Amino acid sequence: MKTITKLFRGLLIIMIIASLAATVEAGEVKAQIKAPWEAGGRVFKVGPELLQFHGTFQGIMYIDEGKGELDAAAFVCPASQDINAANGQTVAYGRCMISGSEGDAVFAEFTCKGSQGSCKGKFKITGGEGQFKGIKGSSDIMIRSSLGAVAVNLESGAVVHAAEGLAVWPNLVYTLP
Repeated sequence: MKTITKLFRGLLIIMIIASLAATVEAGEVKAQIKAPWEAGGRVFKVGPELLQFHGTFQGIMYIDEGKGELDAAAFVCPASQDINAANGQTVAYGRCMISGSEGDAVFAEFTCKGSQGSCKGKFKITGGEGQFKGIKGSSDIMIRSSLGAVAVNLESGAVVHAAEGLAVWPNLVYTLP
C-alpha cells in the first residue's frame, strides 16, 4: 500500500510540474517589432483617378529587445494597394509568410489605410507550421514608404514600381500552444 501511495504521489508531482511547464510554454508574448522592407511590383491605372499596385514586400523583422522566436525573422508579403491619385489616399491588403530561424513559418494578413507614404491598420496572425503551429496573435501596424524607382512599360501601360520603407508592429501580442 505504501508503494502505491508513493507511486501516486510521484505521478501527481510529475503531473503538476508538467502542467506548470505547459502553462509557461503557452504564455502570452508581447513585442515591439520594426522591419525595414523593399517592395517591387506593378502599378496599373484602373480608373480616372485610381491606381492599383500589385507586388511583394519583403524584409527582416527585429524585436526591440533583440530576443524571441520572431527576432531576425524574414518575411514576404504579396499585397495590393489602391491609390487615389487625386487626394493621395491609400488602402492596402496583404498576406504574409514569416520564416523563423529554424525554417518554420507564421502566416498573417494585414489591412491598412492612410495617405501616400503612410498607412496604418491591423495585422493578424492566421496560423503557423512547425514550432509555430497553433500560433495566434495580432497588432496594430504602421507602414511607411518612399518611392524608390519607377519605369513605364510602354506595351501594357503599366508602371513598374520599387519602393523601400519601414513597417512597425508597436504592440504585437501572440501565444504559442
